[in-house]
Amino acid sequence: MVKETHIKGGYIFALLALPFINNKFLVGYDLIYKLILISIYIYFSYIGSLFPDIDMRGSYISKRYPILYKKIGSKFKHRGFTHSLIFISFLCYIFGLLVKFSDNNIVFLCLYNGFIIGYISHLCLDIITKEGIQIFYPICINFSLLPIKTSSKCEKIICKALNFVFIFLLGYRFYILF
Repeated sequence: MVKETHIKGGYIFALLALPFINNKFLVGYDLIYKLILISIYIYFSYIGSLFPDIDMRGSYISKRYPILYKKIGSKFKHRGFTHSLIFISFLCYIFGLLVKFSDNNIVFLCLYNGFIIGYISHLCLDIITKEGIQIFYPICINFSLLPIKTSSKCEKIICKALNFVFIFLLGYRFYILF
């Protein structure tokens, strides 16, 4: 999938999970602070939705974070390690330590949850492409659920549908929030 599709997927996953995040972490905060925390959560779902492509040389995320690309991404095949359950478990562990050492700071909780939800959305979208992903890395088998080609007409239709769902969910979530 292309960048735009991943971004919309990350936003949709984040908006779908927002009631759970709100009920678990944001109850009791005043409206302005809650909106700031939701903005942090949504922004990091955006970053998380692009981050697995750190293993691809010309990707937006590898250009934006060239040091991470050099240290992590350049060492692995695209749709391999960074698209696996092992890597997402590693990220959860690192973010868990960050949250623990910040004494469960609400900002870090929102950052962590947004990033991981965006990351999962990326994996879910890539697994429906013809190329698939190595979800069980180091087992070098690409898992693919549908024969959708990246940048194809079918993906563009999916992207437009995701855009519609995103706009609907965004309006609905803010309607519920207020």
